Amino acid sequence: MPADVSWINQMLRELRNNPDAFTQLYGEMKKPMYAVAYRITGNREDAEDSVADAFLGILRKADTGTIRNGRAYLFQTVRNEAIRRLHDREALVVCEDPEQLRSEEPVHEGDSDVAIAMGRLSAEERQIVSLRAEAELGYAEIARITGLSTATVFRRYRAAIRSMRAFFARGDE
Repeated sequence: MPADVSWINQMLRELRNNPDAFTQLYGEMKKPMYAVAYRITGNREDAEDSVADAFLGILRKADTGTIRNGRAYLFQTVRNEAIRRLHDREALVVCEDPEQLRSEEPVHEGDSDVAIAMGRLSAEERQIVSLRAEAELGYAEIARITGLSTATVFRRYRAAIRSMRAFFARGDE
């Protein structure tokens, strides 16, 4: 489980005056932030760069005394960096038809069943599932990060989980 909100908030407040705060925060949060960035970008290098850029941006700002939920702030920052990287690669297609958002990434032999099931979700569904399951954020926090309503986040999360369960029940390949 990622570090608790109060510890993260404390580390964010200490960034300017305590060099160890950055090291501790990075050490504790890089893996869960990488997991979210990877689900968004689908690319190891872009995910690593997204985490690095997110932490650099956080360090540059370092005026984080007003942040109420540091965990949500960290995950929102890395999500924004990952999406920016997708836009830079011109890989993000914005459209009205949700079916066009379905992943068209090839499924590789050796991918885990979870990775294959996640790959069949839309980019938005992957983000929501990743923020909920890997970052352990609540629906309201995910709604603030994504700009969706809490009810929409809840519905899309449930739909994604149903889709993944159906994948496992069918034993798709």
